[in-house]
Amino acid sequence: MDVKESKLIDMLIEGRKSAFEQLYYSYSNRVFNLSFFLLKDTGWSEDVVQEVFVKLWENRTSLQRNQNIWAYLYVMTRRHALNKLRSVRRSNACFERLWMQFSEPEDSLHNAIAAKELNENIKRLLGLLPLQQRTVFSLSRLEGFSHQEIAEQLNISRNTVKNHIVQAVKLLRNKILHQNLFLLIVIFSF
Repeated sequence: MDVKESKLIDMLIEGRKSAFEQLYYSYSNRVFNLSFFLLKDTGWSEDVVQEVFVKLWENRTSLQRNQNIWAYLYVMTRRHALNKLRSVRRSNACFERLWMQFSEPEDSLHNAIAAKELNENIKRLLGLLPLQQRTVFSLSRLEGFSHQEIAEQLNISRNTVKNHIVQAVKLLRNKILHQNLFLLIVIFSF
């Protein structure tokens, strides 16, 4: 350590702002560069520079006359940069938890509402089918029975099962198409 720096530390300990300013101009770029190396963010690095030099001023009376000021600033810079990283990590984790709390209920509520609406639409559309078509269609599409199993269960031929399903699909497709066409007309007519 040179005599000039030792005098600066003495003046800083006494509370002279000129000594603080000289130390700031001598070391602030090095503090910034070290901080940026650790944080990879200019804004956070600028914050660390401010925090380190505020801490230096606050703790000036505890400095030693022959202390290596760069080693002191280096340790403080690393500590503040690592604390900043921990703080950011905690903030991100808190944000993620908060986001999950807000998005999960909304998603599950939205899904529940959509499922209920879909179920009501299916029931309403199935109610439009003749009884035999509704029964065959439900057994096939909703319960997963094969055409042969449905034919045996209802005591009808496989071709009759196939015809009921074709007719049901055609009727449902037309009803859905008309509903969507009606919605499109209503939406785009305003």
